Amino acid sequence: MSRAFVRDDEDAERIKELIDREKKLMDWLKIQEKKLSLLESGEKAGEIDKTKRKEWLQKIKKDIEDTTEQIEKLRKEIRELQKE
Repeated sequence: MSRAFVRDDEDAERIKELIDREKKLMDWLKIQEKKLSLLESGEKAGEIDKTKRKEWLQKIKKDIEDTTEQIEKLRKEIRELQKE
């Protein structure tokens, strides 16, 4: 088999892996966004200790930011591999 075919197979496999990772991150992002929504305006949000709630809100917002960044990096890498 020629190197071109091997390279195409490797790229295709890498793209598949990246897309799978992106899907997992998107699922995680949805979960985190739901948590954030519940902590900000859920019926029981007021029942949570204010200090603990504030801490959770900060952690979740940071995680959403980091996850969004990871997704964008994956999408960029996928686009670059698809151009080749």
